[in-house]
Amino acid sequence: MTESALAAMQRKQIEITIGELLLTDDYHMRLEITERLRHLIAHTDPTLDKSQLSEGALEELEELHLL
Repeated sequence: MTESALAAMQRKQIEITIGELLLTDDYHMRLEITERLRHLIAHTDPTLDKSQLSEGALEELEELHLL
């Protein structure tokens, strides 16, 4: 199944949010960003192709146990 336009936008949003996470070292900000990621992933379009996420994003999501 091909990825919908909505799923592509959501994938980009997840990538950007992971970038925010990597840029901060504040514990409370990291918790907030992690919750935002959890919410984004929970509500993604079913056509989202997780294999198209960057390698760094996939590693970070796996470390956070979100994949």
